[in-house]
Amino acid sequence: MNDGASGIIPKAMPAESMIAAVQLMLSGQRFAPADMPASTHAETNLTDREMDVLRRLHEGESNKEIARALGIQETTVKLHLRSLALKLDARNRTEIVIKSLKSGVL
Repeated sequence: MNDGASGIIPKAMPAESMIAAVQLMLSGQRFAPADMPASTHAETNLTDREMDVLRRLHEGESNKEIARALGIQETTVKLHLRSLALKLDARNRTEIVIKSLKSGVL
């Protein structure tokens, strides 16, 4: 992605997720699957956008509110939440926040 690409989309990605990833890239953002992060925070392996979503999730915002505030689609927020859950080994929104606080991410 350092040579000008906006992201990487695996062929095995579900169609809805693929569409959201393309929309994210068309909006000027970068996209990489959870196991291949773009710009990351070294100690957490979270992208800048994931950190943005995580901070707003911590504030109690809904997916719709997060999407509106960040200027992205609600489906894209769901993609970031799925990635956060994988990276933090969490099963839901609440666990994402709890584990991020316990690990010092937030």
